[in-house]
Amino acid sequence: MAQRHQAERAAQAAATAAAVRAVWGEVEARDLEASWLARAPVAAGLIRAGQLTAAQGSAPWLELEAGPAEGLVRAEAAVAATGDLTGPLLYPLLIAFNRLRRGLSGALSILSGAAFLEMVTRSLVADAGRIADMAGMIARPRVVTYVRVVHLPACARCIILAAREYSLSEGFLRHPRCDCTMAPRRPGDSWDLPSPQSLYEEMTTAQRLRSFGRAGAAAIADGADPTQVVNARRGMTTVTRYGRQVQATREGTTRRGLYGARRAKFAKVPGAKYARAGAPRLMPEEIYRLADGDREHAVRLLRRNGYIV
Repeated sequence: MAQRHQAERAAQAAATAAAVRAVWGEVEARDLEASWLARAPVAAGLIRAGQLTAAQGSAPWLELEAGPAEGLVRAEAAVAATGDLTGPLLYPLLIAFNRLRRGLSGALSILSGAAFLEMVTRSLVADAGRIADMAGMIARPRVVTYVRVVHLPACARCIILAAREYSLSEGFLRHPRCDCTMAPRRPGDSWDLPSPQSLYEEMTTAQRLRSFGRAGAAAIADGADPTQVVNARRGMTTVTRYGRQVQATREGTTRRGLYGARRAKFAKVPGAKYARAGAPRLMPEEIYRLADGDREHAVRLLRRNGYIV
């Protein structure tokens, strides 16, 4: 039910974004500001309607998923909690003007504004629904945690959080256009949601390349932990080793990190809070470049660099 709820929420966000984008598509390049300001109230009404529908879908789902609530969660309050629409509706206009000043054509400038407007609409609809979901869970005392629901296609950051459990006091991590949702868990619930590895196995080759990149997808296929592969990108850097530049990462290189815990030598960098492993932790891209088609050597390097756990 949680996966179906997530799919319905994503469809609602997409439908609302398409309707709002169609309104933006009616603006006139010759008089961009006036034509959009005349249509913005229509776009605002569509966004609020989409948000309200998303928020209203929370109560029936939670009733089936976790039983009756001890209080009423107002969908309108969840919508209001997403904030004022003035900024989100003004920003596409500012983006279009910025592109025009940089010399882009009127058509391309309008497309740039449309892309932002679609992104922010999807995010606002999903946020209204998630706020209603969270409030509805809190209104059910037996619900003590929630589990992240990820539906493909998804970005790498969301995939590695799939099926992770959080307390109700923890905020929901999301990015623009994120359509992940949450499933309530009560003591005794034994169901499971797809893990990052199982989601990877469901993905098509094109989806894997888009989410993880060529080297990242190859590393996971060769046994690397998706979380290690994705998190490594947070600390990407270039270092000089062996007389040349290599792609490395600082992620996981302290004594507490998976890679750092395996190293015997550490170095304290001036100004740094923690000592880090003396040997660089290579990125998957560098590992496959060094392996040069030798899969066994690549697997050895993946294990040595803390990707295969």
